[in-house]
Amino acid sequence: MKISRYGSGHYGNNNSKSSSRAAAFRNKYSVGEILKGKLLKWERNKLGWVQINSQSLLANISSSPEPGDVLTFIVQQLYPDIILKEINSNELHDRGQAVTPSDLTRLFVTKRAAFEAQSRNIIKKNYGSATKTDPDKLELYLKVIGEDSQSSILFFETLKCVSLLNSSLKTATLHYMPWLMPSALNQEIVLKIKKDEKNSDNSFYELFYAFDLSPSAPMRFKFMYKKPQYGFKLLADSRNISLLLSSKLKESFPEYLGIENIPANFSGGFLSELLSSP
Repeated sequence: MKISRYGSGHYGNNNSKSSSRAAAFRNKYSVGEILKGKLLKWERNKLGWVQINSQSLLANISSSPEPGDVLTFIVQQLYPDIILKEINSNELHDRGQAVTPSDLTRLFVTKRAAFEAQSRNIIKKNYGSATKTDPDKLELYLKVIGEDSQSSILFFETLKCVSLLNSSLKTATLHYMPWLMPSALNQEIVLKIKKDEKNSDNSFYELFYAFDLSPSAPMRFKFMYKKPQYGFKLLADSRNISLLLSSKLKESFPEYLGIENIPANFSGGFLSELLSSP
């Protein structure tokens, strides 16, 4: 698969936009890297628009996928043209690459554990005295983990796993935002959307936020929204934490719907929600 005139500045009908997209692609990816892309629509026979992360690329495609299908590519060349080769699961398996949502989920869990173990000491040191009401939590968090180069590397490798996993899913997405609660472990946010194609106002949204408090207190929140109604539940196994938080949540949020024990299928987090998504 070759991106049509992508590297020569004649991408589509806007040369300046083409040049900037080519530069962004070359800065982000390297030769030999494995990418996932979703076919958005066909331009004409064997020529279609493919989305790789946030970039839309006009590409020659040798196979015959349907719009919405996820394709796998290897970056063969960046200069003078950007060339991606479409590869199948057998080729990926031979290369030892993760090829399924289950594989990518295991990779994410591994990278997340490595990052949290590596960054634990600097997180404890900096957030012990950091202002909890800092308006830009992400900027502060990146500054903190930036003190250790290995922590920074593992953090962005974890985010890359998230991106790869999301590229293979259609109705659910995973988000890793540890700056929301820096001292918590095993954080993950899963968003599921049941879309009503005829009327978007009838779409139903579920957001699951999972984290573990030290030393071993799993906490789960389930948020539900369907216009104009919104509500959320707290899921926890610790009776003390349940009683403490439930009363505070009830006082502060009219949308609070109560507390439940964590179901067995949510005990390890909400990644099972991703794997069960079509």
